[in-house]
Amino acid sequence: MRKDRNPSSGRRPAPSLFAAACLLAAQLPAQTSAVVPSLCANLPGNAAVAMPLRWSHGTLQVFVDAALLPAGLAGQSLTGLWLRRPTLFGDVAYAPITRTLTVRGGMATGLAASYGGPLSMNRPTNLLTVFGPAAVTSAAVAAPGAATIVGADLAHIVFSAPLPVGVGTLFLEFEVGNAPLQVSGEHWVDAVWQTGGADQGYVASVGDGSCTTRSEPTLLRWTAAGGPAVPSTAAFELTGALPTAGATTGLVLMWAGLDAQARAPGAGFLGFGGDLAVVDPGLAGCRQWAPLDATWSGTTDSFGKFASTLPIPGTAALGLKLAVQGGWVDSTRPGLPLSLANGLVLVVGAAGVGNRCNSIYFPAGATTSPWPPFVGQMPVLRLEY
Repeated sequence: MRKDRNPSSGRRPAPSLFAAACLLAAQLPAQTSAVVPSLCANLPGNAAVAMPLRWSHGTLQVFVDAALLPAGLAGQSLTGLWLRRPTLFGDVAYAPITRTLTVRGGMATGLAASYGGPLSMNRPTNLLTVFGPAAVTSAAVAAPGAATIVGADLAHIVFSAPLPVGVGTLFLEFEVGNAPLQVSGEHWVDAVWQTGGADQGYVASVGDGSCTTRSEPTLLRWTAAGGPAVPSTAAFELTGALPTAGATTGLVLMWAGLDAQARAPGAGFLGFGGDLAVVDPGLAGCRQWAPLDATWSGTTDSFGKFASTLPIPGTAALGLKLAVQGGWVDSTRPGLPLSLANGLVLVVGAAGVGNRCNSIYFPAGATTSPWPPFVGQMPVLRLEY
């Protein structure tokens, strides 16, 4: 091993230069990132949007009320943002795709829900072009898996000019400039949607239902007409279980628990997304999403479906998180005879989104949207500042 005889041989900076570099680094602003809506920082979106990646030509305008933005963001400057993929059932892997994007932004004076006019009239007077037009290539991302909670990042847009954030509603405009309009088979962007801007709570699915010996996944879906409001009746349907036919009875088990994401492992709970391999090696890759605070059971119909309900009392705290999961008795599985569905996380009563965001779509070169504004909808954004 060679040892330098001359300590000033260039291997490290002189002390004065080193001190100056440390001082300069200390003076540089630290970069912070935050997911908007904050609800989706550790939960997937409940919808997906086609722009700015799936559609090759068009414009998406997004309005976000100050109430959804991180505390202390006013007075800062946005330096970029991330978009991520959705995790909806049946979604597949995404290959990279290149789009020519222009991103504009500013601060609007009205509330998000008040906008819906022609493209140019929606723009605030302080509009800035913060990126492009330039090519952005999204990352290749795998399909959601058994342990997936939130989707992988698809694209990172680093602003060429900072976007000052003031008081009011954040306005972002994504223009995709690859005419003529072509639609990818995939490349959706993760999003949240409170239909009509009505906040009735929130339902998010985690995991993919692949813990089964059957050819179809075991899926647990929310089937109530509205969200998990207070008071209301939660309604679910489990599919892909053993059908009840003749002498064969398909037995389904259901369970639910409070605050699964924040809850430490304990009796009957392996932790949020815990691998059941610690219980039975034959269940490796099977995940537990809900504690066993409440349990119930029933039998499937001739199609392997099981419908059930759970009352949400009027005394339930707004914003309470309730995790629900189901499984079925699987006699073909050696060891512990159980196959499991994905999990559902319910945010009871109020998700904090409501009508505080708005997305307006202008396909191809349209300057007036053919659709009404989607109040209560926006792509999930990770903002950098």
